[in-house]
Amino acid sequence: MGVRLMGQDSLDSEASTSSSLVSSRSCTNGRGPHKCIAILHGQALHVITLALSGDVLYAGSNHGDIRAWDHPDMQEATKFGSGRAAVKCIVVVGNRVISAHQDHKIRVWRRSKCQPQEYRLVSTLPSIKDYIANFLPAKNYVQVRRHHKSLWINHNDSISCLAVGNGVLYSGSWDKSVKVWRLSDFKCLESLCGHIDAVNALAVDKQHDLLYTGSGDTTVKVYQRQDLGNKKSQHVLVATLEVKSPVNALALSPEGALLYTAQSDKTVTIWKMKEIDGDRQWTAVGTLRGHRLAILCLTIMSNLVITGSADTTVRVWRRDAEDVHTCLSVMVGHTGPVKSLCVLSDMAMGALVYSGSMDGDIRVWWLPEDETDLLSSDDSSPDSPVVINWRSSSISTGSPLCRSV
Repeated sequence: MGVRLMGQDSLDSEASTSSSLVSSRSCTNGRGPHKCIAILHGQALHVITLALSGDVLYAGSNHGDIRAWDHPDMQEATKFGSGRAAVKCIVVVGNRVISAHQDHKIRVWRRSKCQPQEYRLVSTLPSIKDYIANFLPAKNYVQVRRHHKSLWINHNDSISCLAVGNGVLYSGSWDKSVKVWRLSDFKCLESLCGHIDAVNALAVDKQHDLLYTGSGDTTVKVYQRQDLGNKKSQHVLVATLEVKSPVNALALSPEGALLYTAQSDKTVTIWKMKEIDGDRQWTAVGTLRGHRLAILCLTIMSNLVITGSADTTVRVWRRDAEDVHTCLSVMVGHTGPVKSLCVLSDMAMGALVYSGSMDGDIRVWWLPEDETDLLSSDDSSPDSPVVINWRSSSISTGSPLCRSV
């Protein structure tokens, strides 16, 4: 399979002569068509990861807690996982909540059908069954550091990211590896060791069976998944995309043609995939600029690209029919780095953006469908957001959240 790549140098030269993907229009800090409608105060907690599933918002903290809120009314439903290591990432598959932790473990929680507010730990990966199957053969051990070996199915450092593919779960770790787990029984199928630094981000193109892995080694690896039959598969490295700074987050456009890489150099690089005579080619075609510090998280909904940064702000970019990106809003309010984002579409009213920060807060932002519905979200706005203490779930100011939308 032939692959043609253009690096960051090509990107910079192209951006200087063409604005095909990035608009030059910028935003004034704290302004744009958005409004903060709720703040969940976490006090001393750091909000590291967020996940949305159905009518529940999940938040993972550095204390090992996973908290769940019913949305959009933001009534706290339950807390589980207390006392475990810091939660680094959460994904939801059906009635299972899968969490990655700083203690090198993946935990699977099942939501009760009879009691939706109850979550029970049903597995810790690697499972005991997987350990037994791999324990004896010497070939199943790999060198992890000097004079120390470990089973290849183990992660040996913090697990930083999770992603779900077609029937498999991917986990990326600071140990530089990506593990592939079968969702049906959580058996570890593969260990991908292509990076030379921590794996910070994963993205899956389910349509083309592609896995993207972003790392602190300033590269993105692209793996093609090949079906070998009998519930087996193999991932083959087909491309390496090079940037100038560690990669912290990845996201794909809905159709999978554009890949966004959020980096520590305050930029988002846009890559375009093309298929020519059966060969896939990735070309860096643009850059989103505007943040003042490293971009830590990234999410996409339809034609909206949303970025969170260590500069404590959230930016919203809109992609038009010609793939020109324009900054719509700069959301100001957090006092710590923004570590996680998720977005919920509301066809009648626009979108709700949830941002989690190291300041312990989760903020809920409203993006109206029609920009003229809301001109700005500056401090002069007469409507204040709902403020909820997420330790006690007591509303301290404002009125019910739904009054703003």
